[in-house]
Amino acid sequence: MPFIDIQGKDTYYRQNGEISADRTSVIFVHGAGGTGKNWAYQLAGIDGYNLIALDLPGHGRSEGSADDVIQGYSEFIWSFAQALGLGQFVIVGHSMGGAIAMELALTYPKAIKGLIIVDSGARLRVNPYTFEVLSRGEHPLENIKNTYSEKASELVLKEAAEEMKTIPTGVFLADFKACNAFNIMDRIKEINHPALVICGEDDQMTPVKYSNYLADELRQSTLTIVQDAGHMAMLEQPDLVNQAMRSFLGGLR
Repeated sequence: MPFIDIQGKDTYYRQNGEISADRTSVIFVHGAGGTGKNWAYQLAGIDGYNLIALDLPGHGRSEGSADDVIQGYSEFIWSFAQALGLGQFVIVGHSMGGAIAMELALTYPKAIKGLIIVDSGARLRVNPYTFEVLSRGEHPLENIKNTYSEKASELVLKEAAEEMKTIPTGVFLADFKACNAFNIMDRIKEINHPALVICGEDDQMTPVKYSNYLADELRQSTLTIVQDAGHMAMLEQPDLVNQAMRSFLGGLR
């Protein structure tokens, strides 16, 4: 898996083979505290496109520091796409990544061919409890049970908790500050790109009403509600999510 220098820092990314100018490029952006591996099922399960999932600065194997404003991450994704020479591309974002995707579409509309927004919203307020726990240098492990469907196994929840413990609390704190300050409810109608909005039916972090709002406000949108999935729909029900993504991407050709 390759690295590329972005803004003087090594940035790690995953891709499904060599990038071809003949194929539409799709950039996947993870959520708060995540990494590009959150999109493993999509990179392995969708064919016919240049699929690229990066680790944001300070996340996973990427150098740099986590940002506490969505605009900073958006500019980073823009620099990343330019460094790879992608031209116009589809942007996919989960949760905080969805905010980054929408900010990117507002700032660089001509670069975006379409958006796929997974378990996100036009405003992403964070529970004060989460900030209280992080301010003590502790991980908000109580959030785990609200991140997955009630049908998720104990093993999945245990593995998610162990994964959270490996991530510096400072990364979560910066990411959640960025989310908490994000609010484009007064600008969402300015996005005029084809958009697919995906939400887990059992999402408690960014409930279905958030996605309903996005689908109502975005001018060219399709809404897919994924059953038996919570906030991590792309991991919990990858086949259903991939099916929706393939249909959307096929419609952009």
